[in-house]
Amino acid sequence: MNVAAAQTPNALTLENFWHPIATSAEVSDKPKQFRLLGDTVVAFRDEKGVAAFKDLCIHRGAALSNGKVKDGNIVCPYHGWAYDRSGACVHIPSLPAGQPIPAKARAIPYQAREEYGLVWVAMKDPVQPFPQWPDNAWSNPDYHVFLINVYRWKSSAGRAVENAMDFSHFNIVHAGYTELADGPVVKPYEVERTKEGLAFAYEDGRIRREYTLDFPFVIHDHKKVIATDKGRTWSETDDTRQGDSTILTFIAAPVDEKTTHMYAFMARNHSLDMEDQSFVANFDLVTAQDQLIVESQRPEQIPTDIKEELHLRFPDAPAIIYRRLLRDMGSSEAYLP
Repeated sequence: MNVAAAQTPNALTLENFWHPIATSAEVSDKPKQFRLLGDTVVAFRDEKGVAAFKDLCIHRGAALSNGKVKDGNIVCPYHGWAYDRSGACVHIPSLPAGQPIPAKARAIPYQAREEYGLVWVAMKDPVQPFPQWPDNAWSNPDYHVFLINVYRWKSSAGRAVENAMDFSHFNIVHAGYTELADGPVVKPYEVERTKEGLAFAYEDGRIRREYTLDFPFVIHDHKKVIATDKGRTWSETDDTRQGDSTILTFIAAPVDEKTTHMYAFMARNHSLDMEDQSFVANFDLVTAQDQLIVESQRPEQIPTDIKEELHLRFPDAPAIIYRRLLRDMGSSEAYLP
């Protein structure tokens, strides 16, 4: 679905998109509570894969995450009501045998899937294809992909994503690590709306950066070496070659209005004999520099009117389009960048 296309006002919310709630290792055969979009989610796995529900028993409001999984059903810890994967209550211990279970006795199931080492949830029917990697890097044997780290920011997911697509701060915040080779002045370039979100590219004489957004909170920064005589960034090496490709992927999970879990990945087609850990320390440092800035941004309740913050045509071009995409959704104001 083209999110740039005209929509019925307030027809879409952030619940209509896939968001990660945890790494695969965090979801087991025992129910566990997670948070997404300011609400609680219970997730578990069995032989059928991962499952997720609103963490609420319809009977008396107990948290299903304090219960157990039995025969593929999640069982409430309070009165033992058992719900199958569709949300239907299939057993109430206090009812006599043969007495029908009320049709309204239902838990609230969410769509769940496991991809890229993460467990994802869509609270309502998703309106876009599942996010994919540039160059199909996740499944491409030419690339090696790994999870760098999971960062917990006290910020909105929109602020975090906007930071990840903003290269005009590199020479200020990340001097010595990722600054643009030809200096801080941003040259003209174009931002394209796509059916997934937006896309743009920028060259600084050393690196071509191709950014793609899977709306609303997945951003890929595809860095391609176009010259080797102008230094390197932390993700290149001393034997960097023209054509070396590094994809930095940032997936911002909106825990609530002021809390974001940032899942950061690296895919690379170079330095395959190097340990992944060789790249982590500098990435952590750069991320900490960003986190300090983003967590300081105000207002905390983000303005939805584009005119309420000052924008420059080329340095802020992606952010302007991004904010417009988010603004057009209902119930998204607090998550806006």
